Amino acid sequence: MSIAILLACVGLLGSVDANDHAILQRYCMECHSGSDPEGGFHLKMLGDSVNEESREYWQASLEYVSLGDMPPNDDSSVTPSERERIARYLRRVIIAAGEKKAAVSSVPTRRLNNREFANSISDALGIEDPGTHFPLGDLLGDTLHEGFDTNGDALGISEYHLEKYIAAVRNVVDAVIWTGEKPESERYEVPSEMLKMTSLSQQTRRRESAVRHPDSVDFRDMRVRMYFDNFDSVPETGYYNIQIRATGIDRGYYDAEMTGVHDGDPIRLAVHLGDRERVFDLPDDDMKEIELTEWLAKGTRIELSYPTDGLRKRGNGNFKFQQAIAHDHIKQHDPELYEEVVAQIRKKGGRRKLGVNHWSHWVDYWRGPRPRVYGAVVEGPFYNSWPPQRQVNLIGASPDVQDAEKVLKRIAERAWKREVRDGELDPFVRLVEQRKAELGNIEALKEGIVAIFVSPSFLLIDPEEGTPADRFATKLSYFFRSTLPEVVLRQQVAAGELNDFESVRDAVELYIRDAKADEFLDEFPHAWLQLDRINFMAPDPDHYPHYHRKSVSDDMVAEAKAFFRYAVENNLPVPEMLTSDYSFINADLAKVYGIDDVPDDSTLRRYQFTDGRRGGLLGMGAFLTLTADTLGTSPIHRAVYVLENYMGIKPSPPPGDVEIQEPDVRQAKTIKDILAAHIAEDTCASCHRSIDPYGYAFENFDPVGAWRDNYVQLTVDTPSQAAKKTKKRKQARFELPIDASSTFRNGNSYHDIAEFRTLMQSDANQIQFVRCFVKKLLMYANGTEPDDIAEIERILAKSAEHDFRVVDTIAAVVDSPLFRQQ
Repeated sequence: MSIAILLACVGLLGSVDANDHAILQRYCMECHSGSDPEGGFHLKMLGDSVNEESREYWQASLEYVSLGDMPPNDDSSVTPSERERIARYLRRVIIAAGEKKAAVSSVPTRRLNNREFANSISDALGIEDPGTHFPLGDLLGDTLHEGFDTNGDALGISEYHLEKYIAAVRNVVDAVIWTGEKPESERYEVPSEMLKMTSLSQQTRRRESAVRHPDSVDFRDMRVRMYFDNFDSVPETGYYNIQIRATGIDRGYYDAEMTGVHDGDPIRLAVHLGDRERVFDLPDDDMKEIELTEWLAKGTRIELSYPTDGLRKRGNGNFKFQQAIAHDHIKQHDPELYEEVVAQIRKKGGRRKLGVNHWSHWVDYWRGPRPRVYGAVVEGPFYNSWPPQRQVNLIGASPDVQDAEKVLKRIAERAWKREVRDGELDPFVRLVEQRKAELGNIEALKEGIVAIFVSPSFLLIDPEEGTPADRFATKLSYFFRSTLPEVVLRQQVAAGELNDFESVRDAVELYIRDAKADEFLDEFPHAWLQLDRINFMAPDPDHYPHYHRKSVSDDMVAEAKAFFRYAVENNLPVPEMLTSDYSFINADLAKVYGIDDVPDDSTLRRYQFTDGRRGGLLGMGAFLTLTADTLGTSPIHRAVYVLENYMGIKPSPPPGDVEIQEPDVRQAKTIKDILAAHIAEDTCASCHRSIDPYGYAFENFDPVGAWRDNYVQLTVDTPSQAAKKTKKRKQARFELPIDASSTFRNGNSYHDIAEFRTLMQSDANQIQFVRCFVKKLLMYANGTEPDDIAEIERILAKSAEHDFRVVDTIAAVVDSPLFRQQ
């Protein structure tokens, strides 16, 4: 599309005739008037102009008219040009109202969410993370609002919150600043006999989840961790050198289909340092010396684990049933050993009733791909200087309470995201001075530092605090990095270097290019697409074992994030995200999607689909799974998701007494048949005619997003008297072809998902998707739903000038008064 056409589509070209309001009444009054208006919407709700009470109705009217749903094609003789005039009129009224409205901050003050808190306190103290001793473990979890953890209404603060924050901050600060003599360094040798495994059971006599050799220990269960029996936890805070000798063994001993481990995936070893994790690829059958140097807090426990994309389950059982692979393999490939083991099993007796093929008899013979660990060495603590440099950076080499204001000011200006006002630190200084006699210089200063981090200026993002430059720098940094603004950014904003669209766009590009936007690239799509819901009603494990055995939901979430990152890093047009013919998949996703020409590993790679069914957000397993139920699919659930998350339209909720039944294929009824009866009710028909066409197109995708041509149901009949003795029941299979067709209210129809995807590429749908994207960005940035629809239209126009490219659209949002002034 040309720029002129795009601008016309968003309603910023052309004029509006004085008769347009009459046209609105002419084509809408018949259905939306009287005591029982269709959809519960009366035209009088619009009034003569946009105000606080009517804004929602004007916006909804604009969206439905722009998409062609209103006036409906089958109930009206309205022409496309007349519908365009109605949409243009609605948009002009909205924009005119926005120009008259004074800019008023409507963004609520909110506290930092937990990830922002962790990032911010780490940056303020100049450390890599809050610590390896789980210092934030007792913080209350964040409440999500439509997937977002930045919502102001959900991020309030109470006295109980404050108590937890005080304890958490003390835990963090105590691992950065301390008194006493310099601890002596020690060397701890950890031979193989000191490598122990944690247990998943309370049974003390349960068999250890490891295979022991004279010089090494093998992982046998990916769910457990290995620890050092002679090094229970870190004795003193400081740097530690850790050396671990390990290798990967038995790759390919069993077929990959049995273990779930792809031939192309490396065997890995994860080193857990409290809540910090480092992962290493191990060479096959070749010793690797893993070496790392880490600052560890006192009390940190060092553990090892086997992170793998396979080995979750065998069939629909637990991991322990993987051990039965040994039985199957030995029986087929080593009959002599098999008979020997069977003889031992029968000789022992006791558990013979379990059968010789029971997993418990073959644990010691299991040879799946796994890490083998030979031992470790831990040495520390040691320090590059004394006192440690991180402590010196905060309070100096020889701190004294008389310097409290100077020490606290440096920390406060960083933590509070602004300059400290004269006299503002007086209460903090008095606190330090009062505690000196009891605690001494360093501990007293720590009390002042703790107070800084539990003050409102740190815990809250307040749209009223600081200068406009301070607020903009803070918002920009938390938007992309979820942490405090860097000093350089604050200086740039204060100097007016980010006062126009071009400079903002350059800054956005720099964030992305320098990997400073990684938090945004990970968290925003997670929130926007509500990926936290993916296993809220997980597919039934009996019917979909692959989904659970391989934790395919993790791959689906990763696919969505990889796709979004690719779109941003390549500055693609925003509409391409919705209907593109490619995505990022690996071997496990390929199995779900019915693809057989991808490498046999877990790496996500760009894949071009050629069947017209998949690609982009509309074809992703994450969307298809989180909108399905355990055993079935609902076109309503999927339609509502598409409307809310891709179109930015919130359908009216159904009446409380409505009950939707599941399809019964035995009576030759599909979900469409049942819903047809449901929407025959006048109270339901109007809304469903606008909602349902957005969902039927996906009926060929089952609860895990795999393609199906028919509804299938297995039923079990009551056994006859003769069959009761054998407990056998007759099983029947019913199939009905799926009808994935529908017609929109604007008259456009489709027969399948491919045609639906083509319809979604229309100018109106693409622009609506960009409008939705803009709203979601503003929700993430401001912590509240945007209500200035006139400014949203101006952002959309700016995006249109740049072909709706994603980086330019993000820059238009950041440069908008909705971002700058709120």
